[in-house]
Amino acid sequence: MNWTQFLLGIIAVYGIYYALNVLYDLFIHRRAPRVVDGGNELVFDEDSPPERVVSEPSKIAKEPMVKDGKSVISSGPLQSTGGINIKELVSLMQNNVIEYTKAIPY
Repeated sequence: MNWTQFLLGIIAVYGIYYALNVLYDLFIHRRAPRVVDGGNELVFDEDSPPERVVSEPSKIAKEPMVKDGKSVISSGPLQSTGGINIKELVSLMQNNVIEYTKAIPY
């Protein structure tokens, strides 16, 4: 027996095996009753109607600060609570607390 006969034998055995699997799936498995799996369905029930949120006017002075002859617009007071882990980041993105604008580089 040489390599060509051996490889052709292996291909024939796998071909018969896969043909029998396809026939089994088409004929035998079709007769089994299909059970509807309702456990994987996600349903949202919203009891309250949406509310319109109106921002309150800012109490900070509206006059821009001037530095070196250029007007500067303040972004407001900055606050930080420290770093968050990736699970909290994904949770914040899902709750639309933060806005996802571009892919995170690897």
